[in-house]
Amino acid sequence: MELKAAKEAEAKGEEDIPEVTKYVRVGDSQIVYELEDSSYEILAANSYDDLRHKEVFWADSDTITQIDVTLEGEEHVFTSEEDDISEVRTALKTLMADSFTDEEAEQKEEISLVIHLDNEDFPQVKIQLYRYDGSLCLAVVDGESVCFVERSSVMELVEAVQEIVLN
Repeated sequence: MELKAAKEAEAKGEEDIPEVTKYVRVGDSQIVYELEDSSYEILAANSYDDLRHKEVFWADSDTITQIDVTLEGEEHVFTSEEDDISEVRTALKTLMADSFTDEEAEQKEEISLVIHLDNEDFPQVKIQLYRYDGSLCLAVVDGESVCFVERSSVMELVEAVQEIVLN
């Protein structure tokens, strides 16, 4: 309420603009941060999607212990100890949101992965990538439609998996 009054006073050119202190709390954290005016202006100018991470696979790839892959109807299991999955890790990290969506998957699944992590809080993540059009795929993470990604990035992931399967 005070911030609105301050902005209205500033717009009218009034000299006596009240001092306003701004705070932010992230999620359920108990920590409250005081914001500088410039930080507040930057934060307030962003939308929810601007603040979301763009990575489809957000975890540290070094925590991957196993990847269960479904590709072209066949299931494969890769472990970080037995298989060289470095190309798959690299391809996973290049899957970036082109734009965010909540659309449902309607086309063919290109690839599905259950990535097992050495992480107590997040022991696994399931990523399904569906064809959307000639240039984009729909990413579904843990059962929720999240974003569109470049189809070329998805094809790099598919090729990295096929390389392991064929060797």
